[in-house]
Amino acid sequence: MVALLAVLLISLASTVAVVVALQRGDERLADQKVDQQTQLVVRAIAGQARRYNEHLAQLAASLGAQAQLESSEFAATTRPLAGAVLPGVTGVAYVVPAEQSEISGVQSYWRARGVSGLELRPAANGSSHLFLVIRQSFDGEPVSPGTDLSVVPEAVEALSAARRLRQVITSRPYVLLKDAGTGDEPKGPGFVLAAPVFATSPPAENGRFRGWVLLGVRGTEFLHQAVAADAGRSSAVQLTSVTGGDQTLMARWVPDSRVDPRITARNRIINVPLSSWRVTVAPTAALLAHRNPPADVIAMLLGAFITMLLMALTAALVTSRERALRQVAAATAVLHEDIRRREQVEAQLRRRKAELKGFAGIVAHDLRGPLARISGYIDFLSDDLGSGLDDQNRDFLDRAGKAARQMSTLVDDLLGFSVADNQRITARQVDLKRLVDDLVGEGFSRPAAVEVGELPVIGGDETLLRQVFANLIGNAVKYTDPAREPWVRVSSRPVHDGWRIDVEDHGIGIPDSQKEAVFTAFTRADGSEDYPGTGLGLAIVHRIVERHGGEVRISDNPGGGSRFHLTFPARTPAEMSLPEAS
Repeated sequence: MVALLAVLLISLASTVAVVVALQRGDERLADQKVDQQTQLVVRAIAGQARRYNEHLAQLAASLGAQAQLESSEFAATTRPLAGAVLPGVTGVAYVVPAEQSEISGVQSYWRARGVSGLELRPAANGSSHLFLVIRQSFDGEPVSPGTDLSVVPEAVEALSAARRLRQVITSRPYVLLKDAGTGDEPKGPGFVLAAPVFATSPPAENGRFRGWVLLGVRGTEFLHQAVAADAGRSSAVQLTSVTGGDQTLMARWVPDSRVDPRITARNRIINVPLSSWRVTVAPTAALLAHRNPPADVIAMLLGAFITMLLMALTAALVTSRERALRQVAAATAVLHEDIRRREQVEAQLRRRKAELKGFAGIVAHDLRGPLARISGYIDFLSDDLGSGLDDQNRDFLDRAGKAARQMSTLVDDLLGFSVADNQRITARQVDLKRLVDDLVGEGFSRPAAVEVGELPVIGGDETLLRQVFANLIGNAVKYTDPAREPWVRVSSRPVHDGWRIDVEDHGIGIPDSQKEAVFTAFTRADGSEDYPGTGLGLAIVHRIVERHGGEVRISDNPGGGSRFHLTFPARTPAEMSLPEAS
């Protein structure tokens, strides 16, 4: 009885200590993840706003360099802006000031410069006006010039500040004139960026104010594009204008995962010229998956189980040796039954290989939380106990961290393989030249010479296509003899029914007998054993290209290595057709 009581007290004390430690570590890990997520979201929004500002400043400088601005020159100058992929931008316009007595003269002046049918429509009140004399739509909706902006306080405020400060200004949010008069479902508030245009040519007019160039942006589309990749299902994001005491909601990103009330939402301020935006990031259950179920509950259950087991074993030892032997025999029988059932399950899994992709995705998703917790605890142990460990224990801790990272890589590849098969494709026109150049600019695991030729614009999902070229170029760099500098060339040529993209390398190559098998999941070619990898990269490439209506093949590169041939159809497959312009 004394032995049983001692076991119970020791187990309870150990369980309480473990629960307290896990709770503290779990809370610190959750706070770190939310802070990191907030930083990513804020950086994405601020970076996108800065990119819009830079594009508009360059456009204003180009317009100021025109000797005499006409409608055709405005269209030619703004055409690169239309192809710059600026989400939420409705269009660009040129604005000029005019007094009541000057309206007829301004109208005639711009009609003579190619704005045919221009009709200036002054507001009912006021003697000073701000007319949109040229408008260029980027969202496919028709526009007509001649609108007077003097009735829009937010626009007037931004235009005045832009001229006074000679810089790009971001307005306070309001419902854009383009959206206010439509019968469609309300699109929510937006904002405009205004840049002053000062003449730089001819020299005689250097410094003379000519007008403004205006960029309209819808807040919801701007926010969704900025945070889609970083927030995803893991965070709810709200963008609010807090300029001058104003508290105007601009847009929300609402994921399909509920917000976790256990962690306080983070608020950050982003300053844009003469405006301030507050970004509110609330974590969801997807971001804090490592907390569900809570670590303290698991520790309590585990402690209770261990306590009961120890008490049962102690009682068995105290009672009699024969009872212990009977329990061992029973446990052995259970173990044999478990082994038999496992063999049946393994046989069933082998018969269901067709379900492997979906299974891999589920496993990868469910393992992310425990892996994050394991890595976090290993980091905590390294930081808190690193200097106090002897060499052997420090080596054990390093091996555990390395194993966790290797498993994380495998989980990421499994999830990528599942996403390549199941993710809904969002089709749009993708500039492969720009996509591959961006990848090359980001660099790879080691320095490499990458040649990028002319590549086409095709219809497809930009995120999945980026994964295709990241895997192919990354493999070419990774599977090159360490003594040689990796070399990769990406080129294209038209074929009768679409485009063929070639990715060539001077790597270790793939034997002829395995050129088809390498596109099967978890298959690695002979000679790749000394290189890290999971055998899923080419399987992901094959599935993504197949879902885009194309195919991928391998041949030997005459200069050594491999050459991958990707073909894409000229027309986008029906199941991933491009959305029509609204």
